[in-house]
Amino acid sequence: MPTDNANRKAEQVSGVSNLTYDLNALLHNTLEAIAALEVYKADCQDDQEASSLFDELQKRSIEDVQRIKPLLIKQLSR
Repeated sequence: MPTDNANRKAEQVSGVSNLTYDLNALLHNTLEAIAALEVYKADCQDDQEASSLFDELQKRSIEDVQRIKPLLIKQLSR
């Protein structure tokens, strides 16, 4: 696990803040989750309860993306 000093140095070298990196990673992971849930829904076949759960989780993830994007854009414009 990098130290605070190493994190600051990485920020200076890359020009990307830790927060920008974190938001980018969060967006990436959330988009991967949305894609995975699409596969899981296809596997449900006749299990309506599981399909409904995957739908709900996917909708939440899509809402999360909509919340993450403006924060990431704000960080990128600094």
